Amino acid sequence: MMTHTQAREAFMRLIDSFDYLDQSMIFTQNQKQPSQPFEPPDQGLWCRVVVRNAPSFISCMADEPRTRTVGNLIIQCFDRLGNDTIELSKLGDAWIKHLQFKQVDQLTIMTGSVIDVGEAEDFYQFNVIFEYRIN
Repeated sequence: MMTHTQAREAFMRLIDSFDYLDQSMIFTQNQKQPSQPFEPPDQGLWCRVVVRNAPSFISCMADEPRTRTVGNLIIQCFDRLGNDTIELSKLGDAWIKHLQFKQVDQLTIMTGSVIDVGEAEDFYQFNVIFEYRIN
């Protein structure tokens, strides 16, 4: 069985291998910071990645109970206000191409959706949301 820690490490390896956007523009939750905290760029795209587990449940009762965890991988994509949303849309498509239907050990990433969230502070936001299953 895959642990939550192993699943999170697999997610981070997949995020780290995304090459459509410079890795310095991808902020993951509670990541180690260099000398300065993350600052959104004055122009250009950037992303924030969040993994949200739902409660685990018993998936089978063989020799011993087996659990399954489901949840969402949420990639919030941002661009400054006043820019066309086509670049955000292309970024969302690139995330889907990179992650949709991936399987790493007992982690399965399922369908991805691009959702236009709209304005958030000084940015326009698209969310790319993937359902996933562990075990």
